[in-house]
Amino acid sequence: MDWSKTKTIFILVFLILDLFLSYQLYQKHVKNQLEVIDPTGEQSLKAANITYVDLPKGKEKRPYISAEEKVFTTKDIKKLKNQQAKIVSRNKISAAFDKPVKLGKKVEANQLEAVVQENMLYGSRYKLWNYDQDLNQAVFYETYNGKMIFNNKSAQLTVYLDDQNEIVSYDQTYLTNIKKYREEEETLSAIKALEALYKKGMLKPNSKVTKAELGYYTRVPELQVLVPTWHFTVEHDNETEHLFVNAFEGQVNQLENDQ
Repeated sequence: MDWSKTKTIFILVFLILDLFLSYQLYQKHVKNQLEVIDPTGEQSLKAANITYVDLPKGKEKRPYISAEEKVFTTKDIKKLKNQQAKIVSRNKISAAFDKPVKLGKKVEANQLEAVVQENMLYGSRYKLWNYDQDLNQAVFYETYNGKMIFNNKSAQLTVYLDDQNEIVSYDQTYLTNIKKYREEEETLSAIKALEALYKKGMLKPNSKVTKAELGYYTRVPELQVLVPTWHFTVEHDNETEHLFVNAFEGQVNQLENDQ
């Protein structure tokens, strides 16, 4: 490998990314994108019979962050007790417990999180995203400063259970060297993010917003550059949607129900 050429390519890629992000920041300030929302948006939500939980108040200051995919080693594997673990494609651990870990008759979030904290590498840095009783599996995502990194397959831990509510195995990926990529900027408030969803037709009349939290979403997957993002759990016609709003620019991402 010609290291000199490789180094030059990485420098050019990051330079282009910097120019891209700088241009977006320029657009945000010049066009005032975050405030080009109907000032009577809350009334519009009310008129559409859209209800929501108590939302976080005001705005926050958050940075873009960057990260690297963890390359697991045999040294990491040796830290795991009472498990048969192997490294898959350098960036993933697949492990099975020698004896299944018993849970109660009803699987609770705190039980799952306790098992992860006690038995998995960097377990305290993961937070439960979803437990699917039909699939007998629970998905966790990594956190940064307490904020979840949403929908990132390189920061995911999936726990598999048997029919007796016992944890039998898991797959794990992890992001490391997480750091600020740019200086902190002011985010869109939660209510403004909801108004943006409604304006773009993503929030249907008679919807109920049951959860709102600020985390991170991958903006540039190839380089693991992540942007502060609002996550809303929305119920409508007995279905649940997960909607994500870029907390700087108001762009919307959506997960399908099966995700």
